Amino acid sequence: MRYLKSFGAMVAATVTLSGCAINPKPIEADAHLVSVMNDQAEIYSKQEPIIAPLSFYDVLARALKYNFDHRLTLMEAVLQDTQLDVATMNMLPRLAINAGYIGRDNQLGSSSVDYFDRTKSSQLTRYSTSQDAGRGVADLSFAWNVLDFGVSYFQAKQQADRILIAQERRRKVVNNLLKEVLAAYWTTHLADRLLPKITPVLEQARRAYATSQKVEKDNLQPAIDVLEYQRGLLRIIDQLEKLKADMSVARPKLMGLINAPMHTKLVLEDIKNENHEPPLLKATTAELESLGLFYRPELREEIYQERISRDEVWKEMLKVMPGLTIPLSVNWDSNSFLVHDMWLEAGARTTFNLVNLLAAPKIWKSAKTQIEVVNIRRKALSIATLVQINVGHLQYMKAVDNYKMASELNKVDESIFKLMSNNEVHGVGSELELIYAATTSIASQLEKEQSLAEIYAALGNIYASIGLDPLVSNVQEGTIRDISVQLKNNLSRWYKGEFPKLPASPAKPALAINTSAK
Repeated sequence: MRYLKSFGAMVAATVTLSGCAINPKPIEADAHLVSVMNDQAEIYSKQEPIIAPLSFYDVLARALKYNFDHRLTLMEAVLQDTQLDVATMNMLPRLAINAGYIGRDNQLGSSSVDYFDRTKSSQLTRYSTSQDAGRGVADLSFAWNVLDFGVSYFQAKQQADRILIAQERRRKVVNNLLKEVLAAYWTTHLADRLLPKITPVLEQARRAYATSQKVEKDNLQPAIDVLEYQRGLLRIIDQLEKLKADMSVARPKLMGLINAPMHTKLVLEDIKNENHEPPLLKATTAELESLGLFYRPELREEIYQERISRDEVWKEMLKVMPGLTIPLSVNWDSNSFLVHDMWLEAGARTTFNLVNLLAAPKIWKSAKTQIEVVNIRRKALSIATLVQINVGHLQYMKAVDNYKMASELNKVDESIFKLMSNNEVHGVGSELELIYAATTSIASQLEKEQSLAEIYAALGNIYASIGLDPLVSNVQEGTIRDISVQLKNNLSRWYKGEFPKLPASPAKPALAINTSAK
């Protein structure tokens, strides 16, 4: 009867558990809407308000402080740091306390039989017990495994390198932000100054094109002259339309980079010098290459990955070694039949996993191969870094040459427009030629200003290729003004080619390198 009751209890438990099966449950619309509204409220919270026109350094400071891509890498670094604490705690011995109650529905009773003939002894025909039906037990156990300690030690070293990798990935995000903000800021600045001029010029060019079509239809001028005039106008209209489209999307990009609401009225600081000259990078390509090979975050990350792989080799070697466990415990049992209800236990135990010994050569070979892979990947990244630096420098030089040519062309077009205006005042020349000169002048001015924006974009590519960090302090602790001043000081030196000095060459190449860039 007792067994039937136990079986019925098991069946009831099985039915209960089957009724608790978990099924996929999509998020409800109301809950999702609340989540979206909370995210919108939190995305732009805890930010300094924009109360004055922003300089480039103010914009970059806001991007570094409020951009969520950068904030995510900061949190990932914090996460890796907390995991290092966990890995360090794993090196400690195991200290556990256990307590509980053990009971049964009847008292344990037993008898014994002769070992050889399997018959009960006449003196032991009665059953006996040495254990209470219900008893409390507790123990405080200390165990230290030498092998586990060694493995945990190398795991903690690997986690420490992962913290440094997270910091290098943060620097990579900073480099990309600098590059994107440089391009977006100057394009937005260009749009603020020139977009109001583009619309009337476009309308004027379209009217001139319509007028030229009438001239062509009425045969008022030679057909070849009219067609060449129309071709020039269409090229200018197409150029202005493309510039207008490119500049129109710059502001939303900039707003996204600094994590500002799209409806915010963002005003950029005016450039006092209308004939703004671009910064001239004085560093040579050889200097830039050395800086890139030293500071590039991806290369530093591979160095830490190599250290992790080397620690992995040691960790796998330890797993093959025999393990030694030293247990020590204090025990208590409320069993009334015991002479001593509290006692101390100590011992030593060793284990040797023979399967690991057989697999050791393959494990070591795999770990060493991983080191070779990291070395090859670092060399490949080094070549890619050198290529990017040289390409970026060539793009910068080309952008500077384009700016100079565009400036000269703009001067010529403006002079032509002035002469045509004077001729129009004196009744000399046609209205079509004056409109063409006006549109050509504004188009060349736009091309000049766009060339300036391309110079800053090329500089951003160079800085990103090198991997320099424009900040040395914690961006989360400083104000926008403090960060902006620091950025201005550092970037002003970079514009002049005054980059951080590399340390003196050591006698032997060191695996670990200093990650601070001042």
